[in-house]
Amino acid sequence: MARNLEQKSMKWLREPKRILPLALLALLLMVSAKVQANESSNLIQQSIDAVYETLRADETRAREDPEFVIGVIKDEILPNVDADGMARLVLARHWRDASSEQRSRFTAAFTDALLQAYGVQLGEHLDKEVRIIERRSRQDDRMAVVATEVVMGSGQSNIQVNYRMRPVDGDWKVFDVEAEGLSFVGNFRTRFNEEINRDGLDALIARLEDGDEALIEDTVGDIEMNGGGEGS
Repeated sequence: MARNLEQKSMKWLREPKRILPLALLALLLMVSAKVQANESSNLIQQSIDAVYETLRADETRAREDPEFVIGVIKDEILPNVDADGMARLVLARHWRDASSEQRSRFTAAFTDALLQAYGVQLGEHLDKEVRIIERRSRQDDRMAVVATEVVMGSGQSNIQVNYRMRPVDGDWKVFDVEAEGLSFVGNFRTRFNEEINRDGLDALIARLEDGDEALIEDTVGDIEMNGGGEGS
């Protein structure tokens, strides 16, 4: 078990710029169709195929125009992500102490930083296939886990990506992503807690608002230190 977790962590450490964009790509393909975990696999696959066709129709622009890619993500992904809930889980106890302004600024800045750091790379991965793994997906009244894998091809191992979703105002929305068994929320919470304890919440928000991509990239690289995160 420990050896497997170490291998997963090292995989993320070696290739953060490969795995995170692919996880975002899988998220784009799934939630843009407003997928719910209890829909049939056929309908989900049809939705994925439809979104692929749309992206590939603008593949040249997707490769050359980062703002176009970010615009697509904002239009297709963000309405289906519980950004406030994700921000609340990342900040944990610091969320309770934060003012309304700090909460709003952090949520917006964290979202924008993720998009700027990794969203623009999605145009390089439109040849990948995303499969829904129905036997590993589950849902109850309070939460759903939708399991997928990104088919890498060329002899590379497929990447397992799970999406944790919960009802928000009657709609299923994503609040965490687990890639290779490791939680985005868990790892960002660990890193940002260190930043806040050292420099304060306002300093963290300022770094994110200034577009400090290193803060995001270093957090992904820190996964080796964090062990298995919430996905263990």
